[in-house]
Amino acid sequence: MADHFTIVLSKVDDAFSIQETKNYGLFIQFNESHFVYCILDYRRNKFMGIQQIKRNEFLHRPEIKTKFQDFLKSVITAIPWLKNSYKSVKIAYEGKKNTLIPGPLFDPNELENYLNFNFISDPEEKALSDHLVLMDNYNVFSIPVATADAMTAIYPHTRIYHLSTILIESILINYKNRINTNRVFLHLREKHFDLMLFDGRQMSYFNSFPYLNAEDITYFLIFVLEQLNINPENIPVVLLGKVDRSSNLSELLQRYIRHVEFGRRNDNFKFSYVFNQLQPQSYYPLINFTLCGL
Repeated sequence: MADHFTIVLSKVDDAFSIQETKNYGLFIQFNESHFVYCILDYRRNKFMGIQQIKRNEFLHRPEIKTKFQDFLKSVITAIPWLKNSYKSVKIAYEGKKNTLIPGPLFDPNELENYLNFNFISDPEEKALSDHLVLMDNYNVFSIPVATADAMTAIYPHTRIYHLSTILIESILINYKNRINTNRVFLHLREKHFDLMLFDGRQMSYFNSFPYLNAEDITYFLIFVLEQLNINPENIPVVLLGKVDRSSNLSELLQRYIRHVEFGRRNDNFKFSYVFNQLQPQSYYPLINFTLCGL
């Protein structure tokens, strides 16, 4: 079973106890290729650990065709206390298909039509939606039925949100007193990044793009700013997620953007010493999940 995955990150406080999970919050971010979770001790208001697990791709053994269900089953078998009873469990799906609909125009009976307007329909997927309360927008997204069923079989009383919902809501909450002018947020994930523009009052632009390298990210950012008639030298860019201060992307962006900054860790929480080994801007939506009123 262990051949189905590889643990690429494991940071857990020595004080973490599998007997105390009823006092913990479990926050999960996943897609068909990876599973990430972090643990919050509500009694201490302290994050105790984080693990990232990557699904193995048997590129040289085509006869082995694992499904997400097999991957998830192997993870739970290896880490059985993930099925323990928790004070709260929150789950975010990192899907590629989602679109935002203004609240006054939203019709819950039209979810599939909203997605079909932008994406190719897939009969093996189903449409879901989240309500972004602070914006009164609805985030409509799709998820493979088999993937959703596999996750809800383990966490039957927990609904699945889209990762971008958590990202947008947490930025609005954390930066609400600091977004008094135009500001761009770049959130880097594996092979995709999210680009958000806030105009001082609300989010005015959101989109996700695939990328292979730092040049791709810089190109899309400059292109979007030009289309919106925004001078790159006059707008701060905040970097979140999978990006390092000494990375090629950071250096490249500073050639075109006058103000580049990195996201900060939330001061409303305490963090175990194990988080000192991680960049403050990493895993931003996951760590801020509990702030969102979802």
